[in-house]
Amino acid sequence: MEKKVAAVEEAIVNDKPLPEQAAPLPPAASDTFTDLRAELEHLGKPQRKIGYFCGAVGHENTTKTGTIMDSHTDGMLWALDFDGGAGACHSSHHRGNNSIRVWNPWVMQKEERTAYDYPATHQRIMNVGKLAVEQAQKQNQSGYEGQYLTTFLVTAMDLFDSVCVNNMKIYDLDTGAKDAIDASNNAFKVGNQWNWSIRSTRYHQLTAICRQLVNLGVNVFWETHLSPEVFHDATTGAWRPKWEKQSDNILHQILWFSANKVRDADGRETGETRYKVEFKKCKTNPNLQGQERTIFVTKKGEDYQWFGLPELRDGVL
Repeated sequence: MEKKVAAVEEAIVNDKPLPEQAAPLPPAASDTFTDLRAELEHLGKPQRKIGYFCGAVGHENTTKTGTIMDSHTDGMLWALDFDGGAGACHSSHHRGNNSIRVWNPWVMQKEERTAYDYPATHQRIMNVGKLAVEQAQKQNQSGYEGQYLTTFLVTAMDLFDSVCVNNMKIYDLDTGAKDAIDASNNAFKVGNQWNWSIRSTRYHQLTAICRQLVNLGVNVFWETHLSPEVFHDATTGAWRPKWEKQSDNILHQILWFSANKVRDADGRETGETRYKVEFKKCKTNPNLQGQERTIFVTKKGEDYQWFGLPELRDGVL
C-alpha cells in the first residue's frame, strides 16, 4: 500500500500519468426472486383448504338459493342478491339467523327516467366484494376473534351480466347513450357492433374477487337461470346457463337444478313434483360426477318433504 501511495505522489510531482488503478468491483447484484423464494418457502408448509367455487344453474323456483342457504351451518353467509331470491328465502325460512347478511346490489336513480344507476351499481358490487376479501384476509390472521365469513353467494349472475352490458353501452364506449333506454337502441352501436370484450372484462372483475375469496377458504356460489340454446339463429331445444360463456370453465363445481312433475303409467300428472339436482361438474369429488339427488318433494294435499343436499351440507362436495 505504501509503495502505491509513493508512486502516485511521484507521478503528481513530476507531472506524469497516474499509475493504473484496479477497476472497482461491481455492486453486488440484487436477487430478483427474493420475494418469490420466500413465497416458495411458504408454499411448502401446510396450506388452508380452499373454498368451493360452485355454480347453481336452473329455471326460476327450482330450490337453488334454498339449497345453498340450507347447507350453511356456521359462520357468516353474505349474499349479493340481484333477483331478490336470497332476501325472500332468508325472510321466510331463516329469519332468526343473523349470520346471513343479504346485500342489495342495486343503486337507484333519483331524478333520471330509468330506475337504476348502472355505473354506481357496478361500483357498489365491486366494493362489497372487496370488503368480503378484506374480511377473509382479516380472519386468516393469527389471533383473530370474531365472526368468520364462510359463504359468499351471488344470485342471478345473468342480472349481474346485464349490469356489465349496460355499463359497456352507457359508460365505456362513449356512445352518447345516457341511460339503459338509450343503450337498448341499436343506433348507439359503435361501427354497427358492441365491443363485448369490455363487458366481459367488467364481468370478470367479480370473478377475480371471488377467486381470491376461494383461495382464502370462503365457499363461493354463483346462481344463474337458463336460456334457450341457439345455433345458427335457431333454437336447438336445449338450455344453457345464462351467464358469461367462460363461467363454465372457471367454476370448480356446477349443479343443475330442475323441477320434475311425476306422471302415472297413463301419462297423467299425479300432483307430485320432485325437485332434483345433478352434479354436472365436480373437480373436487369425481365420485359425484353425473349423480343426481332429490332435494325437495311436493304433493297436492300433503306436506312437503325437504331433504336438501347432504354432500353440500357435510362439506364433501
